[in-house]
Amino acid sequence: MSIIPHSFYFRHSVSVPEIKVIPRKRGQLLKLPKSALIPDLNFKAKTDHWGEIRIGWNNNGLGISLKVKQKQHPTTDAEYFNVWIDTRDTKTIHRANRYCHFFQFRPVVNAPNQSQPGCTQLTINRAQADARQSDLSKIQLWSKIESTGYELEAWIPASELTGFDPGSYPQMGFYYTIFDSELGEQFMTVDQELPIGQDPSLWATMRLEA
Repeated sequence: MSIIPHSFYFRHSVSVPEIKVIPRKRGQLLKLPKSALIPDLNFKAKTDHWGEIRIGWNNNGLGISLKVKQKQHPTTDAEYFNVWIDTRDTKTIHRANRYCHFFQFRPVVNAPNQSQPGCTQLTINRAQADARQSDLSKIQLWSKIESTGYELEAWIPASELTGFDPGSYPQMGFYYTIFDSELGEQFMTVDQELPIGQDPSLWATMRLEA
């Protein structure tokens, strides 16, 4: 049995469609099509893949959605969705630079008198340079909580992603992890045995295609 995760042997490259109508002005924020679905890239049993991720883009920014549908217990503010984005997809570096962003999204944040989705931007450990702090008030969020899970959608404007320029740089590095207090953790490819949170060379490539 190999001690190296099978996914480590591959350079993953995924096509991401251009969706010109996002973010939507009314109702659900993104409503991304099936063509925006990110495939399971970790080569584990299907039971380990309980979160569905979709990504869409246009020149105004990036839309990311998460759908979890196998829960038996209520969704709480303990659940979170981590996303790393490298707008230049530099696979020759092992330490993040100013083009590398780290966001954490939550489907529920228990604010006074209400529950709503939340977003924070975190620094990346051992980075050569930190990304500019985004204006979180410009990041749009939408969530829907159900008895069997939840949906979470985020729209990150181009202005809040340093270096986001699909015309000149039509590829970006991307990695995610999902933590659920009931279902556990889901990783995009390799897991925490490798420094996924700080090494951009381990992130997958997203091809921003029109």
